[in-house]
Amino acid sequence: MKTFFRYLFGTIFLPRRAFGRLMADPRPARRGFQAVLLAGFLWLLTTAAVAVTGGVPMAPIFLPVRAENYHFWQMLFILPFFVLIWVFASVLVHLLGRGTRKGGSLRRTLAIFGFSLAGPIILLWVPQTTIAVFYGLGMGQQEMVDILSGPGRAQTLYLAAHGLALLWAYGLCSVAASVSQKIKWWKGLLLGVLAGSIFAAAVIIFLR
Repeated sequence: MKTFFRYLFGTIFLPRRAFGRLMADPRPARRGFQAVLLAGFLWLLTTAAVAVTGGVPMAPIFLPVRAENYHFWQMLFILPFFVLIWVFASVLVHLLGRGTRKGGSLRRTLAIFGFSLAGPIILLWVPQTTIAVFYGLGMGQQEMVDILSGPGRAQTLYLAAHGLALLWAYGLCSVAASVSQKIKWWKGLLLGVLAGSIFAAAVIIFLR
């Protein structure tokens, strides 16, 4: 567990060094899976809290379910949703980066991308959890909508957290691609933008 959190905090402060250590870990894919599960479980708890307080999505939904039931369904699909994004992005980068030819392995790619996606997911979780706490304290959703809709510090912080999470995902995915595939930084940047875009699109479409 201590090693896991060393990787997690390393992803925040020194990602290239942390990813380099992950490449040498004897159980790399397991570490990445743990990171994705942690992020997904945090989101599951927050989604459950919002559902219990009667909250509905504040952004348009694209799934064919009623808004009143959206967070119930999100509780069910949130963990497999994050795992699917993680595996899909990792496999795609590994294939396009020709990791096998470079001497890398899919297990190591999965490990590094597990942490590179878990970080932004947890950052996105922070404002959603803050909202859930206010709901639990008795604030109505309309009041929260009014606070976040009008210009002010709350709206700025809310939008900044989401923007920073997406930018961080692009940055971490670029470093992850470069390290895991053993390729030049500009090739890693291209693959990182691709992986980050997959993450961003999935979050924007499904996560509420």
